[in-house]
Amino acid sequence: MKKLIFQTDLHCGGCVRKIETGLNQLEGIDRWAVDLQHEQRLLSVWGHEIDPKTIETVFETCGFEAKLSDTQI
Repeated sequence: MKKLIFQTDLHCGGCVRKIETGLNQLEGIDRWAVDLQHEQRLLSVWGHEIDPKTIETVFETCGFEAKLSDTQI
């Protein structure tokens, strides 16, 4: 399984709910989580076929920004 980490501009649970439907509809993603306590508001995505551009597009469509992090764990 592959894991990608994105820096986001999400601020609260309401922001997360706005992107939830879009992320849940993407194929190839098994699960995802947002760490709102981290200063870069990290989104972690686990799956087999994750397209970073598609995730960034979901965020843009919802009025937010997600950028693939330079640091992948």
